[in-house]
Amino acid sequence: MDDYREDLAYDHTKRLTKWYRFVGSDGENKAKRYIFGQFTGLGAECYREPFKCSNFLTKYLLRIGLLLMATLLILAGYFYWVNDFLLALLVGIGLLVVLIGANSLWTGSDLGSGLGTVYETENLIGCIKAQNPRPKRTVYIIGHYDTKSQSFPVLLRIILFVISALGSLILGAIIVIGCLIWFINASNIFMGFAIFVSAIAISISDILLLFNRTGNKSVGATDNAAAIGVMIAIIRNLLDFPPQNTNVYFLATSAEEIGLMGATAFIKRHEKELDKEYTYFLNYDIIGGKGKIILHTRYGIPPKKTSDEINNILLEIAKEKNLDVGTQYLPVGAAADHLPILKRGFKTTWIQTGDRKVTTKIHTTKDNMDLITKESLRTAIILGFEFIQKIDKKP
Repeated sequence: MDDYREDLAYDHTKRLTKWYRFVGSDGENKAKRYIFGQFTGLGAECYREPFKCSNFLTKYLLRIGLLLMATLLILAGYFYWVNDFLLALLVGIGLLVVLIGANSLWTGSDLGSGLGTVYETENLIGCIKAQNPRPKRTVYIIGHYDTKSQSFPVLLRIILFVISALGSLILGAIIVIGCLIWFINASNIFMGFAIFVSAIAISISDILLLFNRTGNKSVGATDNAAAIGVMIAIIRNLLDFPPQNTNVYFLATSAEEIGLMGATAFIKRHEKELDKEYTYFLNYDIIGGKGKIILHTRYGIPPKKTSDEINNILLEIAKEKNLDVGTQYLPVGAAADHLPILKRGFKTTWIQTGDRKVTTKIHTTKDNMDLITKESLRTAIILGFEFIQKIDKKP
């Protein structure tokens, strides 16, 4: 197959970038109508799944958590410095508990969905059914269609989150272990002042993150209009090469930018009906920019893996098609719709394209069609389409 219809993907990406698409906005509503119209126009079996969500998690709870982390870290460091090891131990344990809770929320939660500003939106789903009335497997191609802008560049935000989370984890563990050593044999604890100063330094990253503001000033070409364009191209290609034994769903989610709310709503609704052994999720996010394809194979602290099976198939396709594909570990600082799905034990991965020059423009007014290349769109389409073909041929 020579023509993967990257021109089609480019055209639909361009059309979606006419609108700023923050959840609940007029632009998001126009995008919903447009995407659903394209899915149905191509002959896919389509339906909508409305859900309610809010900005409580990202606007309020995140800031409360950052302040709490900074406070606990400084207090633990101070008590450790002045040799009040009981209080240092208790506060240090409290800090680690907060970090564990924050990690759970970061990977997808609808906690507080009725608080803050509440939005009514919907996931859009198109389906190309298998020719076989008894399909063996299911593939979901995922991409969110909402956008946001932020006052901090994405790389700065990631750096601050890494300093905050990793620094707090390491320092909190040192404090707890140091206190336990003292309780066991009353050994002298050194570097107390250095620990306290380090706690203050790490807490500065928490304070800085409080000033990162969210708005609706990005048309989100790479994040994530191009993913929808790629979906539409894959649907069109499947009309010529229909799957025999695999149902293929195209899940366009909303409210990703305020806490992965669309993906969380979807997987909570469908978790019990999906077979974890025979269902695959490919999440496209930050797509179409110049540069290599990136498979996010690990995430979080400590590292957790995405699906080896999916990643290995995608790397095999890349080798066969001579595509430039690499892998990446992202500790913290960014999240995507595969996380709530992975959290529930399903096979999934995150596909991203674009070099550092592209990622620095995410969530800004510069994330526009100037970043999109047809070559990159073609690579993204090939990976998704050929993945479906390989899954469809599995015995």
